[in-house]
Amino acid sequence: MENWLKAANEAVPDKVAVKFNSEMITYEALYEEALLLAGKIKTLGEHRMGVFIYNSLDSLKLIHAMIQARVEIVFINTRLTHHEITAQLHDVGVTTIIAAKPLEIEGFEVIDFRDLYEWEPVELEEHPIRGDDVLSIMFTSGTTGRAKAVKQTYSNHYASAKGCETRFGYSVDSVWMQINPIFHISGLSIVLRSVIAQCTNVLVERFEEEKILNLLEDEKVTHTSLVPVMLQRLLKCSNDFGPHLQGILLGGAGVTKKVLKEAIDHDLPVYNSFGMTETCSQIVSVPYSDPNILNGTVGKALENVELKVDGAGELLVKAENVSPGYLNAEMERVDGYFKTGDLARIDEAGYLHILDRRSDLIISGGENIYPKEIEDRVHEVDGVESCVVIKVQDAQWGEAPVLLVQGGPGNEGDILRHLSKTLARYKMPREIHFVDEVIMTSTGKVSRRKNHEQYMKNHQSGTPD
Repeated sequence: MENWLKAANEAVPDKVAVKFNSEMITYEALYEEALLLAGKIKTLGEHRMGVFIYNSLDSLKLIHAMIQARVEIVFINTRLTHHEITAQLHDVGVTTIIAAKPLEIEGFEVIDFRDLYEWEPVELEEHPIRGDDVLSIMFTSGTTGRAKAVKQTYSNHYASAKGCETRFGYSVDSVWMQINPIFHISGLSIVLRSVIAQCTNVLVERFEEEKILNLLEDEKVTHTSLVPVMLQRLLKCSNDFGPHLQGILLGGAGVTKKVLKEAIDHDLPVYNSFGMTETCSQIVSVPYSDPNILNGTVGKALENVELKVDGAGELLVKAENVSPGYLNAEMERVDGYFKTGDLARIDEAGYLHILDRRSDLIISGGENIYPKEIEDRVHEVDGVESCVVIKVQDAQWGEAPVLLVQGGPGNEGDILRHLSKTLARYKMPREIHFVDEVIMTSTGKVSRRKNHEQYMKNHQSGTPD
């Protein structure tokens, strides 16, 4: 496998690799700094380390340095609580974290990124990169509520980048704007796509409508990736995204037909897409020029992806960008296909329609939330007899969790205080309702479907809990 940053340095050394606020760095300077930092990181003697990073030039340098050092990068979602971070890192045997933003957490050696510059480096031995070497490890929630550690290899990332490049139409002359978090696959994929294509990455620290609209014009941005709520907020401010934009890749949560139509009516080059952490980002997309984009499809398979739906209606995927497996769980496969757990259909023209995204999964503003993880924490509250989390549609975030509780303290405050200690804010229930009974199935299991139906019936009729 080619060393992507080294290749970019050799091909386009003077080209701007990254712009961040008022800073910029060329491919030559980025490669030299990555090598310097890699020598310092190697003094730690670790083959796998956690990174606590945010969208910044330091974070991007750290990623490239760890790649040059051949260290497996375990990405930490900075929105998680210390309880959640600790559980995830213990699960994959990580004891050392390099942090580009402040972090105080017990039980780990936390190294401030800037302190690396004071260290003496060791000499790097250049080893070839094998395609099946693990580049990154990211966590995705499992149906049991335990976060699964997804292995993502160099071949996975390369295949993902090439599949996107072919469909999305970017090249060495393109300018990618990266708004999505660098610790998510949606953000990391742009970091890697940019260096593989040897184009420029305009890195944005946080989403602010006016700033984004100005950057689109000032930096002559050609391609970007957004979650639907970002597009909605931008459209409220302006429908003029500048003359340079060639593609807006949408993902992370289901986008509504209304938002897609509004964007298309204003000649915005939107692409709907669908993917997951296990596939290193997208596996399908559909462009604004295709009228089927308004028919509920998430797209057609990329050229290097094979899809099919089995007899139970489950989506199966075979591609080079599919992870080789989890570190802490078994990955289900059949005949070489990854069993996604998503219910779907593929129409006669080859368009994929997702019917239910892992039926329990809640996708809120691009973040994955599994109900059982919330339920497990609620059951720790004194007096709670039973509870269930259901998902409801949310105009701003796509979907949101609603908690139904049987028994317990009888007030939201005690439950919310407990949840806030162990769950990230985005996982907090939008509503909490105390009910006389959580509905069970005939076999004694909580019925999420029946509880959702009862909630909707009460909600629509105005019946009190």
